[in-house]
Amino acid sequence: MARGQKIGMEDRVESAVEAASRLPFFDASIARMLNWPVEAWLRAQAGMLQASQPVATGWLERRYAATTSTLDTLERLANCNDFKEAASIQRSWFEDSMKRLDSDLHAFADQALAFSHEAMSATRYAAQTSADVVALATQPAQRTTEPQPPVDAAA
Repeated sequence: MARGQKIGMEDRVESAVEAASRLPFFDASIARMLNWPVEAWLRAQAGMLQASQPVATGWLERRYAATTSTLDTLERLANCNDFKEAASIQRSWFEDSMKRLDSDLHAFADQALAFSHEAMSATRYAAQTSADVVALATQPAQRTTEPQPPVDAAA
């Protein structure tokens, strides 16, 4: 494998299962069963991080705009000549600040919705794969309870 090349979680699990399957006491279904909670947790965390990325980026952009606006306002206030102009500059700065606050609140609401979608997706994945894990875990027990074909003593 080339250096820096990313491999997926499933590829890593399959590689580990393949390596461990050479051991005489190893059962692959147990490895998959033990790996499942970690994989589900990592998928949920990755989904939450992806959902928060646009909101965090937007928030940083709005903070940059607020800082720029404040610095411009301070510069204009330092160069103004009368109180009427100063009040106008301050009112404009305040209105822009309220618009950014409104944008922040809408972005946080959107983030809450994105998080709830990610939580539902993670729950759906966990419910779906937990049934698969239970099936894997019961395979060895089912194999031992299945009737074995009779052994022919004459053979």
